[in-house]
Amino acid sequence: MAKFRVRARTIDMLGRQQIAGIPTAISELFKNAHDAYATRVEVDYFRDDGLFVLRDDGLGMTREDFEQRWLTLGTDSKLNAAAGLKPPPVDPAQLSRPILGEKGIGRLAIAVIGPQVLVLTRAKSNGKAQDYLTGAYIHWGLFEIPGIDLDEITIPIETFPVPHLPGAPEVARMVSAVRSTLASLKARIDDALFEKISAEMEQFKVDPSDIATYLDDPGFKGDGCGTHFYIKPADPIIENDIDSRDHEFKATRFEKHLIGFTNTMTVTEKGPPPIVARFRDYLDEGAPVERIGDLAFFTPQEFTEVDHHISGEFDEYGQFRGDVGIYHLPPDRYVLNWSDGDGNPTQCGPFKISFAVLQGNIKDTLVPPQDYAALSRKLAKHGGLYIYKDGIRVQPYGDSDYDFLDIEKRRTLGAAYYYYSYRRMMGVIDLDGEKNRELTEKAGREGFRENKAYRQFRSILMNFFLQTAADYFREEGKYSEKYGEKKDELNRNAELRQKKAKQATSKKRVFQAKLAKFFEDLDGRRTEARVEEIITDLRGKASEISGSRRSSASKALALMRVEKEGRDQLTLLRDELTISKPRGVGLGRALTNEWLAYQTEQGRIEHEVIEKAEKAIEDTVSSEAREYSIALDTFARFDGALRNQVTNVREQIRSSKSETEDGLNLLIKQCRQTVTDSFRAVNKAADDMLVEIESLKASGISEDDLASKRLLFENRFSDVHQREEATLSRLRDQINSFLGFWDEDGFDSVDLTEALEEELVELRDRRGVELELAQVGLALNTINHEFEKTVSALRSGFRRLASWAEVNPDLRRLYEEMRSSFDHLDGYLEMFTPLDRRLNRDKTEISGKDIFDFLNSLFEVRFSRHSVELLATDEFRNKSFHGHTSVFYPVFVNLVDNAIFWLQGKRGSPRTIELDVDGDDLIIRDNGPGVSPRDRENIFALNFTRKPGGRGMGLYISRETLAKEGYSLSLDKTDEGAAFRISNKTEGNKG
Repeated sequence: MAKFRVRARTIDMLGRQQIAGIPTAISELFKNAHDAYATRVEVDYFRDDGLFVLRDDGLGMTREDFEQRWLTLGTDSKLNAAAGLKPPPVDPAQLSRPILGEKGIGRLAIAVIGPQVLVLTRAKSNGKAQDYLTGAYIHWGLFEIPGIDLDEITIPIETFPVPHLPGAPEVARMVSAVRSTLASLKARIDDALFEKISAEMEQFKVDPSDIATYLDDPGFKGDGCGTHFYIKPADPIIENDIDSRDHEFKATRFEKHLIGFTNTMTVTEKGPPPIVARFRDYLDEGAPVERIGDLAFFTPQEFTEVDHHISGEFDEYGQFRGDVGIYHLPPDRYVLNWSDGDGNPTQCGPFKISFAVLQGNIKDTLVPPQDYAALSRKLAKHGGLYIYKDGIRVQPYGDSDYDFLDIEKRRTLGAAYYYYSYRRMMGVIDLDGEKNRELTEKAGREGFRENKAYRQFRSILMNFFLQTAADYFREEGKYSEKYGEKKDELNRNAELRQKKAKQATSKKRVFQAKLAKFFEDLDGRRTEARVEEIITDLRGKASEISGSRRSSASKALALMRVEKEGRDQLTLLRDELTISKPRGVGLGRALTNEWLAYQTEQGRIEHEVIEKAEKAIEDTVSSEAREYSIALDTFARFDGALRNQVTNVREQIRSSKSETEDGLNLLIKQCRQTVTDSFRAVNKAADDMLVEIESLKASGISEDDLASKRLLFENRFSDVHQREEATLSRLRDQINSFLGFWDEDGFDSVDLTEALEEELVELRDRRGVELELAQVGLALNTINHEFEKTVSALRSGFRRLASWAEVNPDLRRLYEEMRSSFDHLDGYLEMFTPLDRRLNRDKTEISGKDIFDFLNSLFEVRFSRHSVELLATDEFRNKSFHGHTSVFYPVFVNLVDNAIFWLQGKRGSPRTIELDVDGDDLIIRDNGPGVSPRDRENIFALNFTRKPGGRGMGLYISRETLAKEGYSLSLDKTDEGAAFRISNKTEGNKG
């Protein structure tokens, strides 16, 4: 009697040769994790090592399960066969899950990812974790050897007591066992294939115990269970799948297959998805890139944020009942029949749908501009309608290139008419394995079989998208009023914002240029130079007049004329220094700070320069008159000065009056014209309608047609009336707003606009600040996390090396040099103490001497390179206070670092930075170029910097960090250099 013999190559033919590619293989392994009741399945791919690690936190397997289930093809227990194994375990703490891997060959997909795998698994039974791990090593190349029977290949299996994880020696032992099997078959294997497999085994250096030190959960610590796969070397083609992108805004092949493995997009009554898949790609030694996690896919927040939302259910007859929400307005209840239904239940069964749509033009959307751009890019890559069956994605649906509903095809015929586009849509179709069992998938995950159930399913959805586009998004649609009105409103608002922004930008640009010139003249002391020139010129002329041979009366008149000329020049200079803040324009924090600085400095110049110059002119003329006995008419001088001011003011107010009257006349003219045009438009529409009514009298029109005509006339006339009424209503609102200027409780609409715009600018700036700081914080946290491991190892190494250096003179010098360099680096690393640890740590005693020594050590090389000397007064050295070193040290580092940079430009010597105290305040001063009055407040604003290549973050972070500790950071006024003051606000100190 003969029997079937199974060749080893059967494994390869059923597995590697049946899988379309690596993304599909990974998807199969994700589904196996789902069947094992995992809530997390995560991949860590290390490109440099070619190591692919897939871990889940499922129920895992006992050794018996591994041998009889995992190493058994076509496991019939998944089909609940009576003659097969007992059904696989379930997790009673979770909802029951349908089995996705019915053929029992999904595990063979590993061979597509790489030729070798180490499997570690730990089972959970009755809620309790087993006290051992099961491990096995497989080289899939053995199953490619022709002429070898399956039972000739052995799989080494070992168990390891928890919490022990196998290390490199244990893994090498299992590899050695397979190598022995290979050696026994050498005579029957092609030499090249034998050498290839042998070389791969030799290179399989995997140490799970070490890997566990730098990978977080899921793991086997404590009660951790699940299954882990260590695949090496991973096929390099995976990098091409990940990186190759046809276009910047197109998804990669990897993303198309794996993103959205479960529905993390919408919130359903079933709660969160049963399992979440992630894939971390380690491009180098830095932080990994998350390729498919819930943040890489659409989030519930993004789904909620877009413009329109449609959700509901198709019943067993294909009829839709659900809600249609346009522009976040209260949703309409919507019912739609399937036109091709024959009154019988459909074979496809009932199913649910929920999707959201983003408007294609930024002026038509409610989404803020900064979010719109990011959402548009994400939709261009991943937008589409994803199908989920029992919570798991059915491929290739969701891939925008797979146009199974002809949405993009119809859109090319008329974008406005058919409206929908996958690249503007995110949504899910939710299927149930039991209710929709006739929708069966093809082999190779190529979508549903095109049976009657699928054709009905597709027809129902195509009818749905055609009809909702017609009803809600076309101008003549039955329910399109909300869409049309809101879209028109958004368009009007967008145009108004654009005009306003254009006007505001122009005003701000002119205002900023005037401020820049003022501060440029201020820094160059040009105002003082001009005033000195005016006084010098006046003194020369006065002296010349006094010494001339004119009569006394003639000299008196000439002196008074010269005095008036001097005052006129000062008035002209005062006008040039006067800058008016534009009204109705939000300036933003930086420009507001410049405006405040201008007001301070302009007041100082007025008091200290111009008023003194006026006094100097008066004193010069009086002195010349006394010295040469010239009789001046005191009252005439008094009268002339005031009359000159009156003349100037009258000219200014006359000009303002003329401009105001011209504007008022134009306003009245345009208001009257608008009112007249609206009145005429309504009258003309009424006359036209009456003329058409008369023409119908003799036409013999039927009663039904007459009713239709009446409805047409009413709608047409109503449209004109509503349009003109809206125009006049807006005009009335503007007039009432203008009249509110004189109301006791009224307000200036320009001031209101300015206040609102200031608030908007401030909120936008704050959002940008918080985002940038969050990104910096995440980066620093990652850096600190990575450095901690390395630094800890280095510290331990230096401690062990110290004893060797003590007894080896040749090694001692090298040790001391390395230790010195490391301590210098470690000083920098101490500043990366994480905020959460910092806040939970006790305050320590900080002394001025410690700060001085730390700074000297940290900046020793730069001090020497730039000839800068760090000084500290005895008072500072002896000063001590309680605080967190990780708060105060970085502040001193930032201030000293800035001082060194600006001292580089100082010519000559010495270049000094001095640490001092003033009462309880700490002072850090330098003798560099100092800070311009223009920048006194702006230097503490985020992203403001005058340093080439600077980021403008240091002083902002320093001030904010000190503020949380109850301290303030300010800039003192000095004649030379810059002086920063750190004050304890809680003690009410000055500063």
